[in-house]
Amino acid sequence: MNDIHHNVYTWDIAVISFTIVMYLMSMLSKRLGSAMRIKPYFYIYYLSIVFMLIAEGYSLFAIYTEKVEMIANIIFAIGMTLGLFVTIKYWGWLVKELM
Repeated sequence: MNDIHHNVYTWDIAVISFTIVMYLMSMLSKRLGSAMRIKPYFYIYYLSIVFMLIAEGYSLFAIYTEKVEMIANIIFAIGMTLGLFVTIKYWGWLVKELM
């Protein structure tokens, strides 16, 4: 198998996996937020998913170069960062409880 195809398949699997995780976190956070009467920040998970899917689509439909890979990684990192901030907002109290 060519190394470039291996990297592309790994990228596809990673993006799909993280997209599923963000969707599951949005569902859990929606329920937690309504129980704790927190503002609906879970919509930011959806924005995170959009960024990840844009990164996937960009890398999938563009001609593969290092620049395309870098731009896709930056877009993906923006999506993951948004997901991280929302996760800390909803689930940060767990860390405080464990300390």
